[in-house]
Amino acid sequence: MSFFALPNKNLFFTKNDATDLRLGDVVTADLQWETISNSLVVIGYSDDRGIQANGGRIGAKEGPSGIRQILYKLVAQESFRNKIFDIGDFSTATDLANDQLLVIKTLEILNQNQNKILSFGGGHDWAYCDVSTFIQRELKQNRRPLVINVDAHLDVRSDKNGVNSGTPFFKIIEKFSTQFDLVQIGIQPHCNSEFHLNYARQNNVQIFMKDDIESQGMKTVLNSLVSAHFNQPVFLSLDIDAITASEAPGCSQSWPGGLSFNSVKALLDGLQQFPIWNHLGIYEVSPPLDVQSVTQKSAALAAYTFITHALENHGV
Repeated sequence: MSFFALPNKNLFFTKNDATDLRLGDVVTADLQWETISNSLVVIGYSDDRGIQANGGRIGAKEGPSGIRQILYKLVAQESFRNKIFDIGDFSTATDLANDQLLVIKTLEILNQNQNKILSFGGGHDWAYCDVSTFIQRELKQNRRPLVINVDAHLDVRSDKNGVNSGTPFFKIIEKFSTQFDLVQIGIQPHCNSEFHLNYARQNNVQIFMKDDIESQGMKTVLNSLVSAHFNQPVFLSLDIDAITASEAPGCSQSWPGGLSFNSVKALLDGLQQFPIWNHLGIYEVSPPLDVQSVTQKSAALAAYTFITHALENHGV
C-alpha cells in the first residue's frame, strides 16, 4: 500500500519543444519508490497540522504543489532525464506522530537505496522525518552528519504536549545527542525565548543570529562551515520564514528584516563546495498567503540550486 499520491499532471510543465526542455519534461512521476536508486527523489508533505498546533497561520499544506508549479517550469538539460523521480505527497493522514513514523519508513528505504532527496513541506515538523533518517544513513556509513537549519526559529520546543512545527530539532537532539553537528543560521531574537537559546547552546548547537549574518556576511559564515566541516555529509533545512517578509511573505509567520534571498542563495551556492550534500528540505511555504508567487519562486530557486548541484556537479 502506498501512502503517497502523485502530483497533478498539470504541474509538469512543458513547452513541447525539444530545444527548450523544462524540468516538467524530464521529471518522472512514480509511486514505485521502493525500486528507485541512485537518483534524485522529490517528496512532499502536504500537511500543516503541526503549524496549526503551534499557533501559526495555515496554508502550507499547499506548499508542495505551489513549489512544483514554479520549479517544473525551469530549464532542464537532456542529461537530467531518468534521474529525477517525484513520488508525490504523503496522503494518508491519521495521527500526525504516527503519520511521521510511516514517512520515516519510506525515507529509510530511499536513503538505503543511495538517493538524494528533495523534500517540500508542509510544516517544519516534517523536518524530523527528513533529518533523523539522514543522520541514520550517514552514521551507518561511519560519517558524522552535518545538519544546517536556516530559520528564524530554533524549533527546539519540547514535544511533551505533542508534535508541532516548533518541535523537530528538540526531537532530533534528544534522539541523537552528540552524534551529529547542528548549525542554526538566521535565528531572530524576537522569535526565540532565552530558555530555548540556552537549551540549544547547552547541546552544542552552533548559532548564527540574523544580525551575525548581516555583520559578518554569509560568505564569512560559509567559509567557517567549510573549514570546520568540509568532509561531512550535509543536510540543509530551509524554513522559508528565515527570509525577509518582502521576499517571502507566504509563510506561517513572516517578519520584515529577515535574511535576504540573495544571502540564502549565497549559502546554497556555497554548499556546492561540500563533496556530499544528500538532502534539502524546504518547509512552510504557504501559497494562500503568498504575494505574486514570490515565496514559491524563492523556494523553487533554492530547489533548483540543489537539483543542478546534484546532477551536474555530483551526478547521481
